[in-house]
Amino acid sequence: MIKKLSHIILATLLLATTMGMAVSKHFCQSSLVDVSFFAKAESCCDDGGCCSNENHFYQVKEDFSAPVVSTIPVLAEIDVLYQTLLEPNILAPNELTKEFELTNDPPPPTVMELLAEEQLYLL
Repeated sequence: MIKKLSHIILATLLLATTMGMAVSKHFCQSSLVDVSFFAKAESCCDDGGCCSNENHFYQVKEDFSAPVVSTIPVLAEIDVLYQTLLEPNILAPNELTKEFELTNDPPPPTVMELLAEEQLYLL
């Protein structure tokens, strides 16, 4: 349960940081009056002469996409395979071809085990 909850919290935190967050602050005579997230801060009076607003947008600028994996060129793979697999086979071709004799003999008889007759039971 704790593991699932931590996954949900981390996923929500990652989503919030990648989307960004707008913070709006309202100052009245250089004192902070109102702070609002994702909306405009409410002003304390109708007269705008003594009030000021500050808007900030916070967002993580790193890219969280999967890294690009480069592929190995085909020629490098062929060189490695040639040295390890193909060269010993060229030097010893007799080991690759083995001959087997096929006969039509019947299979060996099966041995039936009767364990109950050979065991001793103490009551």
